[in-house]
Amino acid sequence: MANRLRDIPRLMLTLSAALLLLMIASSMVLKPHMGKCVQREPSRGWTNWQRLRPRSWFKGIRKGNFFRATQDTSEISSLKGIKNVAIIGAGIGGLATAIALHEYCGITPVVLEKREKYADFGKGTGISVAPHGLHALKNIHEGAYEKALATGKWMEALETEAYGNIKVDDTLIDWPDKYGYPGILIRWADLHQVLMDTAVELQIPIQFSSKLEEIDNEATHGPVQIRLQGSPEPKEFDLLIGSDGINSMARRLIFDPDLEYEPKPVGRWLTRAVIPATPEVQKYIQKRGEKLCIRENRHAFLLLNLGDGWAKWCAYTKVLPGDSTYIPKSGKESRDYMLGEAFALYPEVQHLAELTPEEEVYSSDLKQMDAPLDTWISNRVLLLGDAAHAMTPTLGQGANMAMEDALQLAVSLKGSETLTEALKHYESIRLPRTSKVLDYNIKFARDQNLEKEEDKEQSFFSPDEFEKYIFGTMGPTVPEPAIKRS
Repeated sequence: MANRLRDIPRLMLTLSAALLLLMIASSMVLKPHMGKCVQREPSRGWTNWQRLRPRSWFKGIRKGNFFRATQDTSEISSLKGIKNVAIIGAGIGGLATAIALHEYCGITPVVLEKREKYADFGKGTGISVAPHGLHALKNIHEGAYEKALATGKWMEALETEAYGNIKVDDTLIDWPDKYGYPGILIRWADLHQVLMDTAVELQIPIQFSSKLEEIDNEATHGPVQIRLQGSPEPKEFDLLIGSDGINSMARRLIFDPDLEYEPKPVGRWLTRAVIPATPEVQKYIQKRGEKLCIRENRHAFLLLNLGDGWAKWCAYTKVLPGDSTYIPKSGKESRDYMLGEAFALYPEVQHLAELTPEEEVYSSDLKQMDAPLDTWISNRVLLLGDAAHAMTPTLGQGANMAMEDALQLAVSLKGSETLTEALKHYESIRLPRTSKVLDYNIKFARDQNLEKEEDKEQSFFSPDEFEKYIFGTMGPTVPEPAIKRS
């Protein structure tokens, strides 16, 4: 690692996750509730994510011919008692999971979303989908993958300006040859729309204004009961999947009632907007991908070409963790802040802020868990995505990890003989991998708040090792019982 901000780590040039670049620049006690949780031992050791089977086997499991003819999808679902499944949260992870369950297991879950309408989703941000995320999406639903690929901007190069020194890294264009997939930059709303359209085409029900309030998870072998806000009667499900994001109610009710693992501020907040890529905007946006600019110690900005006629500007401010004094509370305050003295050294982003309507500017305090959960499973309730492993965009892994979760859960359910076996297999694969990413994310956030190099911890990954681990070990892993039956 470099000793100073101006010595941009190689990781910033190889991972390409847009918000990673921005962030590097800156840097069971159980409480009574409706039911009781089953305590499980913490996961021991790192499961070998690289136990991959030949691709032909994996294709077979998706097509339904992996198992002997006497075991079709409906029998497998019935064997585990899974017919009535609910997913809490209609974000990227929730929709990807719903589609994967439909495609692999013949299960059509109901997706329960607390927002009142679809228009409330995904404003003001763009994301990167890296090779492993695209791999997961393609194996969840090839049509959705093709649409996302056509909508987003393929990542080709990164221009970094650090204290007057400009460097262009064009190795990102080699990712398809190296890993089998490119990386893309895309509006969050566009990727979400692709998944939403796919879910609607598959006739997966999505119920808005459905805010989770209570979970009764007492019965080990019976259904799980939930109560939604404003609903007098509880609803029963064979399986409940909590994919309700960083502020997950499912996590709080079952896995973390004392809020020990509640995501905490890391000492960075972002001001951001997604705007049409007009000719005036294109003067600042790199046609081949992204530009990172650092001119002083406390602030930086990132410009992204999101494809499909959209661009994103994103600016960061470094603060003490938990200090919300400086965080704008409205679009007007956010825009005024960008036009003020704080970003006087960044006239490009100030001009872009001038071109952005104030209602399209957002500021947010970055938060993440400060340690991985011990378990994601309790009876018939499980966690997935940010609900299970909430992290900042430092490594650009939120959506990528959620889609990997969704694919692995579907394959684990498809290939196991019992629900218990399936959920344990899912957790044994996903919890170790996401814990490594979360731990690495935590280290980056912590180290960027330390001034002295000697105070920083040695990472268990070098930048090259992390890239190889993330991009080079793509799942899913098929359960052993399914392999034996093949």
